[in-house]
Amino acid sequence: MKQKESENGLLLKLIAKICVVNLSYLKGFALLYNNIRICSNSQEALCNVARAYHHVGLVTHAASYYDKVLAIYEKEYPMPKLPNVAEERKPVSCDLRKEAAHNLHLIYKHSGAFDLARQVLKITALSEFRLSCKLCNQLLLLLS
Repeated sequence: MKQKESENGLLLKLIAKICVVNLSYLKGFALLYNNIRICSNSQEALCNVARAYHHVGLVTHAASYYDKVLAIYEKEYPMPKLPNVAEERKPVSCDLRKEAAHNLHLIYKHSGAFDLARQVLKITALSEFRLSCKLCNQLLLLLS
């Protein structure tokens, strides 16, 4: 009888700890979804949610958010000025499509969908090539 009570006590402790972990996940995702709302579906906010889902192993949700990141194009802009930092910095890209494509590629590759994994990388490379061609054409028009 004593051992049965001890096992029940251990089971209750395990259940309580699982509840605490689940509550932590809920709080974290609530914060991330609030960030999406505040940032009006920015690439960065969507990518953070995708990474969080990927990290906890919910890859189907992660894949849908990575797809949303791939669908958004954001122009490059310089990082905000930070105190006590030299001004001789190069502009940093805020476009997270490469990172999203790489992570989506890893999800597809890990699940055995090798064709989808290759397709994601090809589409991303092609869209970057088209963008660089547009920029080159605009530069040529300005120079002529």
